[in-house]
Amino acid sequence: MSYLELQANVLKWIGIFPPVDSSSSPTLFRAYTVYRVLFISVVSVVAFATTLQLLVAPDLTMIARTIDLWTMFVSGIFKWYCMARSSDDFMEFNTNLMAIQNQGLILYGRRAQRFTADYMGPVRQTTVIYLLCGLCAVLLYTINPLLNYPQNGRSDLVYFNDPNSYPLCAWMPFTVKERWVFNGIFFLHVFTMAGITNVYLGIDSFMFGAMYAVGGQIELLNASLDNIEKTLVSDGDDQNSTMKFEKDQQNQFHSMIVQSIKHHILILKYIRKLRVMFSLLILVDYLHGLISLTFAMFQTTISVDVSEKIAVIFFIALSLGHQFLNNFFGEYIIQKQMSVRTSLYNVPWWRADKQVRGCLTLMITRSNEQTIIDGFYMYKLCFKSFIAFVKALYTYYMVLRQLQ
Repeated sequence: MSYLELQANVLKWIGIFPPVDSSSSPTLFRAYTVYRVLFISVVSVVAFATTLQLLVAPDLTMIARTIDLWTMFVSGIFKWYCMARSSDDFMEFNTNLMAIQNQGLILYGRRAQRFTADYMGPVRQTTVIYLLCGLCAVLLYTINPLLNYPQNGRSDLVYFNDPNSYPLCAWMPFTVKERWVFNGIFFLHVFTMAGITNVYLGIDSFMFGAMYAVGGQIELLNASLDNIEKTLVSDGDDQNSTMKFEKDQQNQFHSMIVQSIKHHILILKYIRKLRVMFSLLILVDYLHGLISLTFAMFQTTISVDVSEKIAVIFFIALSLGHQFLNNFFGEYIIQKQMSVRTSLYNVPWWRADKQVRGCLTLMITRSNEQTIIDGFYMYKLCFKSFIAFVKALYTYYMVLRQLQ
């Protein structure tokens, strides 16, 4: 069972994960390497041109129209490089999930496959909707210059060299005189915007999927713990629920708890790996969101064109949704880790011997300290952080209003 197949395929399309192993198909691997280099080179060139445009911006209005997409390009390229450099380590997330699932099969039985498949359904739907929203945002930014800055009798020379005639405000080292050159640059802007948007959304979807999948494994662990008493009393006398289990039942009880501990250990290792691997990406994501959203909010106040405002508002909504999902799944992991304690307490520990109670105490102790996904301890993924993020956005937005 592939838990992150959809998310991994998106990352393959944008050159982060290789489609094949270099030893299995050298020719295809070399061709894909060329594609990766071309993809990131084109995006980097446009990002550099956007940086130069930002440096020569004449006023705060032009800066506001440029900096939100500029930060997305710069941070997106950095995240692409980080994940591409460690692609083998990131691809192990799916393999590790399979190992955790196999451990869950031992205790829960063959029904564990159906349990996990049903549980993963919502995150697949979320991924598809998330990616479609990104494509809609690119479409809005594409049609915005066509609606707001038409030629309207201007000469080709003036129209082709106006930065507002393109989806991106990017510096050009030459004067555009031919329409085919204008169309080529316009298409290049659209391609790079779609590419960098998929970089962001693809990496986010992969992280969301990994976090949700391990949360499903915690749910599978809880279901297994809830079934322990039913399994034990099905073969024994359960007339008096306060009496200790028989010797055979104690041995079976101990075996189930040991398997649960192994399942729990694998889950905790996976969450700790999530925290280590995504710490830098989460921090970069937070800084990008703070800068780009602040200027995007400011841009809505200075824009006079309706379609431009709609495009910027859609960008703000998508970026806020992205930050909310980050914190939602971070809070989700915290709550799932805490739920293990309740399931452990509901296990009939009062009917177990000292050895079993010691194992249960060990699991409860581990559940008392939750592993929190964060960006180098500077930004923890939880609902409290999201509220603080929104407050900071409003504060910086008001500062820009005062500067204006």
